[in-house]
Amino acid sequence: MTTAVPPRPSGAEAPTPEAIGEILRTAFAAVAEGVVVLDPEGNFVVFNPGAESLFGHRGPSVIGQSVDLILPDHTGGIHLFAGGDPAAGPIKAGRRFVPCLRRDGSTFTAELHLSTAPMGNQRLLIAAVRDAVVFSSARDMCDDAEERLSSLTATMPGIVFQRVMQVDGTIYYPFFSAAVRDLIGYDPDEMPINQEGYPDAIHWADRQDYLAAIRRSARHMVPMQEEFRVITRHGEVLWLRGTSRPARMANGDILWDGVLIDVTDKVRAEQWLEMVMDHAADCIITIGEDGTIESVNAALVEAFGYPAEELIGANIAMLLPEEMDGPPDQALRRFLAAPGLAPDQGVPHHDALELRGQRRDGRTFALEMALSEVLTEGKRLFIGILRDITGRKATEQALHESQQRLGNIANNIPGVVFQRYQRRDGRAGFNYLSDGCGAVLGGTAEEHLADGKLFLEALHPEDRATFIGSAKASMASLESLEEDFRVVHRDNGQISWLRVLAVPRRLDDETVIWDGVALDVTDRKKAEEHIRFLAFFDTVTGLGNRARFLERFETARHNAEQTRTWIAVLSLGLDRFGIVNASMGHSTGDQVLAAAARRIQGCLGAEDLLCRAGGDRFLVMLTGISALDDIYDTVEVIQHGFLAPITVERHEFDLTASLGAAVYPRDGATAEVLIQHADAALQRAKSGGPGTFQLFTEEMGARAARTLTMQNRLRRGLDNREFLAFYQPQIDLRDGRVVGMEALVRWQSPDEGLVNPSEFIPVAEEYGLIDAICEQVLFDACHWNKRWQDLGLAHVPVAVNISGRQFHNAAALMASVRDALGQSGLAPGFLELELTESSAMSDPENAINVVRMLADLGVSCAIDDFGTGYSSLSVLKRFPLSKLKIDRSFVMEVTTDPNDAAIVCAIIAMANALNLNVVAEGVETQEHLDFMHGVGCNNIQGFLISRPLPPEEMELFFSKARAQPTTASKVAAGGSGLGG
Repeated sequence: MTTAVPPRPSGAEAPTPEAIGEILRTAFAAVAEGVVVLDPEGNFVVFNPGAESLFGHRGPSVIGQSVDLILPDHTGGIHLFAGGDPAAGPIKAGRRFVPCLRRDGSTFTAELHLSTAPMGNQRLLIAAVRDAVVFSSARDMCDDAEERLSSLTATMPGIVFQRVMQVDGTIYYPFFSAAVRDLIGYDPDEMPINQEGYPDAIHWADRQDYLAAIRRSARHMVPMQEEFRVITRHGEVLWLRGTSRPARMANGDILWDGVLIDVTDKVRAEQWLEMVMDHAADCIITIGEDGTIESVNAALVEAFGYPAEELIGANIAMLLPEEMDGPPDQALRRFLAAPGLAPDQGVPHHDALELRGQRRDGRTFALEMALSEVLTEGKRLFIGILRDITGRKATEQALHESQQRLGNIANNIPGVVFQRYQRRDGRAGFNYLSDGCGAVLGGTAEEHLADGKLFLEALHPEDRATFIGSAKASMASLESLEEDFRVVHRDNGQISWLRVLAVPRRLDDETVIWDGVALDVTDRKKAEEHIRFLAFFDTVTGLGNRARFLERFETARHNAEQTRTWIAVLSLGLDRFGIVNASMGHSTGDQVLAAAARRIQGCLGAEDLLCRAGGDRFLVMLTGISALDDIYDTVEVIQHGFLAPITVERHEFDLTASLGAAVYPRDGATAEVLIQHADAALQRAKSGGPGTFQLFTEEMGARAARTLTMQNRLRRGLDNREFLAFYQPQIDLRDGRVVGMEALVRWQSPDEGLVNPSEFIPVAEEYGLIDAICEQVLFDACHWNKRWQDLGLAHVPVAVNISGRQFHNAAALMASVRDALGQSGLAPGFLELELTESSAMSDPENAINVVRMLADLGVSCAIDDFGTGYSSLSVLKRFPLSKLKIDRSFVMEVTTDPNDAAIVCAIIAMANALNLNVVAEGVETQEHLDFMHGVGCNNIQGFLISRPLPPEEMELFFSKARAQPTTASKVAAGGSGLGG
């Protein structure tokens, strides 16, 4: 019993204690020969099935009786049975031939193989019993069985032991297997036992729990789960785990047979896993099969708001109340959607599920859960990794809703219900098909049931191999068959997309049956293709979009590296295209864009790429470039292609193309950088006039960097409310009264002081920041005008410029105006909004509606920079305007350019005819003033009167104007006017 245990192979998993106990029971039951065990008094302790067959007695009735039961004349005792002499001393191991008696009275010669085993201070006699005549021809086999039986306990992994609790409560250990020497360092016979009944090697902190568990097992006669630490003879701490089963002996003592396994590595791994869980960013939870939460990590505690002690032992439905319909184990298996595990299947991973979680405060949120199922120590456990996906779900909502709608439509369309079989020899067909098969496959259900090949013939040739492969894989793994494929209608040739969803099962004859449904998802496939088209293509021109350009660039860059050639990225803008939209509307503009795209495409080679970047801007990718002349040649062809006008709906449009280009790898390594540089070159080209071309240079890169810096500074300025209004007064030439003022934006930078508007307004317009700046000016202007009214200085309207984007977003504009008036307390009649002529004419019907909404509020509107756009009188007269402002570009040359003078006179005459006030901007000289006075333009604004003033100086201007009323002649005589 002290034979050394062979070492277990590295990496082999130790059997569980239950498995070892099963091995012991199976070993005795599996021995064909009889096996009996006698105590020192010759009474039966073990009488296995082989002994029952040999002697005719039932085992349970024999236990505790004397061995005389199976000896002739029922006498002789253990020494006669063992073939020994009482005077010769202890019985020795070996082989004996002894006459024995069966229950039916017949006798036979028994061959005994004897061995002994210690039990406390005594030894048990173990005998393998055979009929000598029957088994004489199988002697070698019997010797092997004897050897297996005698070494059974010695070959067990772990420590096999017996523990006895006597009636008086005394505990002792009659047996330890030899493995105790390998694990703890003590020989079985010298294992030290404390007088309280526990081995001294048990860790001091685990001893009382160990004794309590023994007493509890003895009291209820239930198996004892053993788990404790031991300190080996060499001072090492090990964790042992196992099971022992109690049985009450004839004398009232309780005997435990048990096995202990070294689980030190496993316990340490569990401790390490617990540490990892508590430091993981994702939420980790373990759930029992009944839905009980067994462990959580710190991230989950924080996400759901429950303390850990409140979660442990609670049901998972507390965290997922909307998801846990039905029994917890069924809900968890529904999450897994996979068959149960066998012990050797490892830990499978399943795709993450999107669920709804509920926090402690009752709020629900979207989460993602990846669930795995494991079998450990005979216990089924679910391990979940959860992640809060609220933010991601918000960004995906629009696309998700679209896909959900398409999915609902597809799932409600009746499909083909079927049962398909495939036999082991490869033959396949259908046991059942619903009548719906005819709509997608052609023919009738009966025809397809009679000939299984018809279905394979209906599969699209490109999808046939895919379906067959998927079916074979499903057949081998018994996993669900989920496949999309095309079928061709046998009668009309129509191609449809089917989605097969089928669950397989295997019959006893190895035939696999699939029960499933085939859904017609043709419409959904088309919708998905359309969605993919929208993601990469422009709907107006049919060209690829910016995303498509970026995708294709990566392939082009790889090819360029292989061939050592260049790539040219061209940014192309259509000159004067804004006129088309303003005069003809967006519908015509879209048709012109499509025609321009076709014209550009016709100028490019087969390997070149044309995409629309937005508005009137296109991106061109030229590949295989070996010299700059290749770029110049293509640009020349494109510009030549626009020499002829574009005709749409019998209208001709003369457009030209301006282009900027950047070259890979010279001007940048990525598509984004090259597009940025090509845009910079395009801007430089446009500054030189229409129909021009410019290659990117380093100087442009520096300017682009300055623009980016300006953009970032503008954003910070908006956050810090650094934008304010300066005010330029407007006077009536007839009496010199101040009749209004215009609020002009200024930027008071803490780093650079007052920044010139010409430096930041173009950047603000280009990057969409102008709306926020205009809004800050609106609030500032209303505040100061109300203040000046409260001080009794002036009761005149203040004019505020609004951007085209603001003007065409009516809801936001009206909200801003109401807020500005409400916060300042300014009456609506003292606010005037100025919109540019081009903004008003780009969408006249919308503009008229917005102006009317403002008029209903009491806010007046004026057309700024009048004369620079393309107003139609028939449209203009429909606007409820109060004022036209003549653009300063006409006023500046009015005394030297007869054309400008004529335009100004025409504008004044038109305004008078429409009963509109007129204000001339940019009046800077006495000659300007005299001209305006002479042609009847009585309201002027310009540096001759005053430069734009900060609020404090404007306040002084009002005070001075109130104390010293000014007439037009005095203004003229004063030169610089009241503003100084």
